[in-house]
Amino acid sequence: MSKQLRLDVAQLTDVGRRRPHNEDNMAYVIPKDAQMMAKKGALFIVADGMGGHAAGEVASEIAVDTISKVYYQDDRDDVAESLVYAIKRANTSIHQRAAESVMRSGMGTTCVAAVLRGSTAYVANVGDSRAYLVHKGQVRQVSQDHSWVEEQVRAGLLTQDQARSHAQRNVITRSLGTNAEVEIDIFAEPLDENDSLLLCSDGLSGMVDDEELRSIVDQYVPRESVYHLVERANENGGTDNITAIVIRVQELGWEPPNARRPMRMTSREVSEEPTKIMGSLVGAPVGLLAPNADASYGNTPLRVASGPLTSTEGMASPQTVVPLPSPRSKRLLFPTLALFVLLIVALVGGGAFWFLGLGQLGVNVNESLTSADQHITSARAKLTLNPANALQDLQIAQQQLRKVQTVSLTSDQRAKLDSLNSDLETSTKSAITNYNQRYLISNLLCANTTTVSIASGDAKVQPSGLAVVQHNNKKFYYTEGYDYRSLYLMDEQHKLGDKLKGVDGQITSITGADGHLLVLTLNSGTSYSLQVFTPDDSGALTTSDAKITIPEDQIKKGYKPLLVSAWDKDAYVLLTSTNADNTALILDYALDKVVGATDANAAPPEMQLSSANILSMAAFPGKQLFLLLDNGTVQSVQFNGGKGAAVNVGVQQPIYAPLNASAQAFTSKMAVPAPAPQIQTTLLISRATSSVLSAMKVGGTPHLFVADGASHRLLDLNLVSSSSQTAPKGQTTGTSPIKVQLSRQYVSTNLLSNVKGIAADPGENILYLVSQTGPVDALRTQLTIDASKAPTDCQL
Repeated sequence: MSKQLRLDVAQLTDVGRRRPHNEDNMAYVIPKDAQMMAKKGALFIVADGMGGHAAGEVASEIAVDTISKVYYQDDRDDVAESLVYAIKRANTSIHQRAAESVMRSGMGTTCVAAVLRGSTAYVANVGDSRAYLVHKGQVRQVSQDHSWVEEQVRAGLLTQDQARSHAQRNVITRSLGTNAEVEIDIFAEPLDENDSLLLCSDGLSGMVDDEELRSIVDQYVPRESVYHLVERANENGGTDNITAIVIRVQELGWEPPNARRPMRMTSREVSEEPTKIMGSLVGAPVGLLAPNADASYGNTPLRVASGPLTSTEGMASPQTVVPLPSPRSKRLLFPTLALFVLLIVALVGGGAFWFLGLGQLGVNVNESLTSADQHITSARAKLTLNPANALQDLQIAQQQLRKVQTVSLTSDQRAKLDSLNSDLETSTKSAITNYNQRYLISNLLCANTTTVSIASGDAKVQPSGLAVVQHNNKKFYYTEGYDYRSLYLMDEQHKLGDKLKGVDGQITSITGADGHLLVLTLNSGTSYSLQVFTPDDSGALTTSDAKITIPEDQIKKGYKPLLVSAWDKDAYVLLTSTNADNTALILDYALDKVVGATDANAAPPEMQLSSANILSMAAFPGKQLFLLLDNGTVQSVQFNGGKGAAVNVGVQQPIYAPLNASAQAFTSKMAVPAPAPQIQTTLLISRATSSVLSAMKVGGTPHLFVADGASHRLLDLNLVSSSSQTAPKGQTTGTSPIKVQLSRQYVSTNLLSNVKGIAADPGENILYLVSQTGPVDALRTQLTIDASKAPTDCQL
């Protein structure tokens, strides 16, 4: 009897700590029928939806359902063909569903899927959900992220080290459903017994490093490891939905006798035909991959063989078949020898050709040097007015120069190369400097900023939210603990004292307004309240001035209080719906009416809002609110009661992303930095889950601030146009009457990548941030930024 593949499997998904809805989906199918298991194997899928609760969750669900059904309905024996076909069918289904409703326009999902059959794992992926293989105490990512930075790495414009910390590393370039056609990468991995395969969404891989993943998967059985993985991701921030499937190979199975072996290739292109995968590039090495050979471990994009392969059962490595000579082959002997002689002559002549002017491997040295010179000259002409385009010219110049660096050169060519490299370095430094100046990019530490570590050794006490309250000419800084169940006052040395008394329930959100501290809490069960405190002269909170119960009828309708924001005497509570897609509710509490009122629980004015999943909110004068959606869009709405729809916030001029390079440190041996995608017409943040909104007056004018964690920056924006009218009912996209322009963007890879809380000074100009600069149990850093003063002139 043939051996049966035996697996130990567990899966787990979690909403995380920052999102009200889970848009991830997962599934696995292990056929009970032995013949089906031997023919089709076991299927595992993780999908991470995008586009808000109404769209992302639908997209990921369609992906999981379609792939799991279509794969097993397809009767082909070839695993790779069936898997690619099933994923393309899922892409078509999502794209068609998105076209049926404006509210779902642009919805999509990432997808990573694996089929384990016999002794091989076939892994396919679209987007940045990942597959990892844990083999003999080592972990390796099998899939390859489809992101902007990965494209730059493949083009040779960024190194892997640069890509890991690049501001645009989370910008996805491929997903299911966003286009009618999709390109799918597929890899084959030989398996050993006790190997483990991990499929996960970026909510896990973005929060837990590879070594932690390996340690957990190696240490625990799958049903325990998935819990520890999710727990660790939440401990490190839990900024996104978290999903993991862990598969451990207990016993390998036999491959079907007619199974096609995975092929080694260099091309990663997928054909337009839905059931085929293109072969390798011309001249790429092709050979059989031994199913259990350690040397064959490595990312191996799969190639479907163009014809039947000889069975290699019982063979440890591919064998060369040498046929016996025949009379016909003897007749061909002399022509063959003649062709062989001509080939030798051609090779000798080609060698002379290389060394007499074109260099090795067909590189035309003089042409490459001339091209590099021309692009450097072109870049110099653009340094002042268009440094972004100058950098693009310099990238091309560097590519040309690197072509000839390993080629034998004459002394004149070597001198020209050295001169051009020097010119490239000088021009790139100038381009980086001009880029930062023209696009208002400043090093955070060059601004009027102070940074202080907040002392606490308890992970549950680490500061998360932040509020600043001024009372009797004293300022008090309050922060919620990382466990969301405690509130602390920071002393003058920025140390956290004991847990403050007086706050009832689990804290959902905090803010300061009009000399009060506002605390939104979950009291018990489904009861929520907004507690209003006035601190005493020591900053302590004795008794609340008002404890306002959030209307229970709205809670019963499925609304869940999520955020509180305030401007002057207006406090706004945002409730998101767990029942209705793209629906929220905003309550407006007038602090001067509820504090000390005999009936503080009187029904406040409310506004039902048509908008996607909201992650952050900032209040402006004139009852204007700014909202950050989970798809990265920033929208605005004016509170006027009744029903309304938020509109997208536009930008007056494009906002350029920071470069991942320093002018001062750049040398010609480093890659010329690539201009990252900029915000063009609509204010859009690449990874909303690591971003926070705030607002305050700078020089008497209201400014909107966006802590954009994915790009390691703080955007300072001021309004250039606004409308006193709300958008027509149902309008969520299109040209917006609200526009902002960039005043300044502060950049710091270390201090602005994970802002936990942001609060404005009760007066003007000063902004306070709490940033996590390491693991969850590391010290937080408090930043104080004076936005009214121009940064000093120092290099990034």
